[in-house]
Amino acid sequence: MRRVYKRWNFAPILNPAWRLIAKELVLALLVPNHESVAELPHAFRTPIKPNSVYGTLMPLTHWLNHLTEQGIKTLDDVRQEHCDAYLEIRRQRKDGTGEVEPSSLANIVKPILYLARYGDLFTPDAYTTGFFPWDGRPAGRVAGWLQRNAGNATPPVPDNVFQPMLNSALYVVDTIGPHVAAELGQFLDFAASARAMPQHRSLTGTDGSRILAAIEEYARDGLPFPRLVGNKISLRVNKGWRQDDPLLTVNTQRFAQTVIGVRNFNARDLAMLRPTWEAAVAAVGVGGDCGLRAEVVPRYDEPSVEVPWTLPLEGSELRALSQVVLSACLLLTAAISGMRASELEELDSSSCLPPTETIGGGVRYRLGSRLVKGRKFGGTPEEWVVIEEPYRAVQLAIRFSGPNTNGALFGSETLDVGKAYTGFREWVNGPAGQRLGLPFIPAGPVNARMLRRTLALALAHRPMGLLAAKIHLKHVSVATTEGYAHLPGGSQGVFLEEVREAEEEHHVELTREAFRDFQKGVMPAGPGASALMAAFTHIDAELKDHEAGEAKVLDSDRRLETLLQREAKNLHVGVANYCWNRDPDKMLCWKLAGTTPKADSKPMVGMCDSARCSQATHHPCHRDVWQSSHDSQKIFLGSIGRNKVAKAALQADVDRSRRVLDAIDAATSTVASRDGQ
Repeated sequence: MRRVYKRWNFAPILNPAWRLIAKELVLALLVPNHESVAELPHAFRTPIKPNSVYGTLMPLTHWLNHLTEQGIKTLDDVRQEHCDAYLEIRRQRKDGTGEVEPSSLANIVKPILYLARYGDLFTPDAYTTGFFPWDGRPAGRVAGWLQRNAGNATPPVPDNVFQPMLNSALYVVDTIGPHVAAELGQFLDFAASARAMPQHRSLTGTDGSRILAAIEEYARDGLPFPRLVGNKISLRVNKGWRQDDPLLTVNTQRFAQTVIGVRNFNARDLAMLRPTWEAAVAAVGVGGDCGLRAEVVPRYDEPSVEVPWTLPLEGSELRALSQVVLSACLLLTAAISGMRASELEELDSSSCLPPTETIGGGVRYRLGSRLVKGRKFGGTPEEWVVIEEPYRAVQLAIRFSGPNTNGALFGSETLDVGKAYTGFREWVNGPAGQRLGLPFIPAGPVNARMLRRTLALALAHRPMGLLAAKIHLKHVSVATTEGYAHLPGGSQGVFLEEVREAEEEHHVELTREAFRDFQKGVMPAGPGASALMAAFTHIDAELKDHEAGEAKVLDSDRRLETLLQREAKNLHVGVANYCWNRDPDKMLCWKLAGTTPKADSKPMVGMCDSARCSQATHHPCHRDVWQSSHDSQKIFLGSIGRNKVAKAALQADVDRSRRVLDAIDAATSTVASRDGQ
């Protein structure tokens, strides 16, 4: 929690008696099982968390002070007109840019209602007995907040933002991150050891030779000497250094610490080194002293081209780069795991649980966290089963955790994914990211909720596809399902339910699109086309039978959705076809696998031979997939030598792809030719 959330200041309440009421209300919300609170008929039975007290106390203070400014000295004088007038005042933004969002307005209304719920508890004052503002309606309804009835309104991250962001985060975590962590570790270790070094010793014998050799080595290798930063240059000038001194901006102290392990040179030794050092500085200049001999890594856009993972950095720049890597770890974990922000906040140095082997030789990766939402203050232990990429990201983040984070990997205060994204985007789009060939990230909002929603929709809408480079959806889906089986009812189970709800909505939408195409004359192709057209013909007839007349008004869209839901429940989406599984005994994929399906078995879409399955259909949206497959097969067929068996097998695949393409074109050309006439 942020410190401000832990400071409950009652002093701003102008009426001293009402300060006591505010304290009694806060304590009642914190301890609902206390005997004095439990007997109140309208009191809440679930305790609020301490950080929520701040969010209650602020609007409560505003309400009570508003009453004082209106000349009201006792709550017994409060009437509904006072509540309505205050609501109208708070409805308008202070800057005059419009109205406050209903969700925010509801938080303003809540404390006004709380004073009615807990009136019997207050010592000095209370509303009139039986008075409930707005007749006791919930705060959301009073504020006009319809969010709960509108479904999940959180938008996904736009794909043109999500793809380059995630690809860049993967590159930074896997390619740049380990180097940054190693360099930062060396920098911190050296800083700690430098404090114990002797002040100076005379450069005689070996020390002098080592310094001169190091100066010549820097000049020979083209390495800049460490730059002096901060106000230390002004201090040197005040001590008599010339403004045009070639060594004025050279951090001689850092150089001495690095080469011979002393804090600095004395004036006599520095004078002895000047001729050689000034010539070297003129040749290579000054710069950062971190990452001087950076290893080369492949560029993102051209892996065959290798560049140093960084240019020389100063200590402050290295620390800033470590924050960029930490932001990449956070974004990658949030985008692929589906964890809430409150669960990401609870990740610490012990969160990477030991991997376990699964049946078949696979590996299960688990992240230990705490479930906070909907649980008592402090949360409960929770585990997330994830794929390897976010596990590696958390492992890398652990290497950056320091003593000032209180064990939290991504900061000791409230986690802000949006702020992390903004800083990461600026670095990727800046000189450092472009030097590594990272893709440009367009401007766009990103936060933890949007990333979670993006993953849920990606799993629901694009099975067997790609979420981003190297991240297979089926692997993410399997990990999520394993997590649900490992801890049923846990947070990963809740996320999986969100995915299923989004999948059902998507299937209804796909079924509606197929039905609208059918109405326009764009027919499906494939072995299951006739059965689907028969179902759509039946639905079309039902809609016509129920058309609205003078005495009967019918919401046709609602009626259509109800009718299509029956078919949508049978729909299973593949990359190159739709499967309408009405009869498990007709599932060709199960027959090809040599197993017998049960009544509730689902198709194995990944094994579908849609050109032969009687429940598969092809639609115009599948044409590009089949065309790509056909073109690739033809190219491969041309590269085969004299192997007649292999040629015959591949030719059969080419012919099958051609037949599917011709069938899709024939079904589409029917309506096209009709429109042309």
